[in-house]
Amino acid sequence: MRSTLGFVYAIALAGCGGGLSDQTPDMAPPADMALPPMGDPITSPMNQWTWIDFPDSSCDDGSPTGIGVYNAGSPNLLVFMNGGGACWSYLTCYTLNTAVHGPFGQAQFNMALASVGPGTIFDRNEPRNPFRDWSYVFVPYCTGDVHAGDNVVVYTDTQSGDMKTYHHKGHANVLAYLKRIAPTFPSPKKLVVSGSSAGGYGASMNYADFRRYFPSSEAYLLDDSGPALEAPSIPQGYIDAWYASWNLGEVLGPACGDACKTDLSAALTALDKAYPHDRMALLSSEQDATIRNYFLLSPSGFQTALLMTAQDILDPTANFRYFFVGGQTHTMLGAVNAFSSNGVALWDWLTMMVTDDAKWQSEKP
Repeated sequence: MRSTLGFVYAIALAGCGGGLSDQTPDMAPPADMALPPMGDPITSPMNQWTWIDFPDSSCDDGSPTGIGVYNAGSPNLLVFMNGGGACWSYLTCYTLNTAVHGPFGQAQFNMALASVGPGTIFDRNEPRNPFRDWSYVFVPYCTGDVHAGDNVVVYTDTQSGDMKTYHHKGHANVLAYLKRIAPTFPSPKKLVVSGSSAGGYGASMNYADFRRYFPSSEAYLLDDSGPALEAPSIPQGYIDAWYASWNLGEVLGPACGDACKTDLSAALTALDKAYPHDRMALLSSEQDATIRNYFLLSPSGFQTALLMTAQDILDPTANFRYFFVGGQTHTMLGAVNAFSSNGVALWDWLTMMVTDDAKWQSEKP
């Protein structure tokens, strides 16, 4: 879960129905139901990346972070959630350092921006990129909780007794951002909530909150390499630790209840039922080396788990599709040019997704 787009600085560790335009938006609030709380719209120059500080946000070390905004004056909005690992104990957070740390502010954003190359979903010069003229929001990652936590934990080293305070505030950060993103980009025609690796998990886990703030938009979920594998492929001890350390039930509980406490793939089923007209996608290699190592799976074990999740959880839905490639690479949205599956280029597949093409379907080798 530690590498994502070329946009990221120092992250590398290792057939559907017709269009949405003639359908009623999912989960639109009744006329007498108020929208979520809003803040002030963001003021930024047009057609350039701008870093926006959020004093009410937090990285793992307690330092505030923020978001990057590119306002193109487009009717469409792409939100990308960054990746960078996950951690849930002194061992994982500090000894093994399996998640990136803060701070992440203007300086870190400038470093990330300098690393952007051609072929990413932010490539405005790529004619095949369906997002090339959209507005963008970049959500950094420095909370170790796949953008899904709201907890402050004191972790203790069992060997030395050293104690460190960790702010797992990824979900709380997203809610702070949404209060200002929504009035800045009110009612976009099309909204894509995307992310890579830990950000892919974050996009799925926070999707319902985006839909609360954008109830009338045609919305799409694009999860790059964040597979919520069907039980028992994710160790139960991990899930227990995430609920305890991150307060994961706050984000998953409202829709998933207790089902996600033993099977995170239940969250995907819940999304399908809540938003049956939103197109949702999972990208993954069949033997993703990064994700399989996190979950202590062999290459063949991960492939079996991924394909079973596709067969049992995704295939029965009306709106989830997947794009699987062979091999063990991790993430695709940072090098879209490099990927095709079953003769279909990823650029073309993404275009079919967001243009509501009836030919959009799952692809695998």
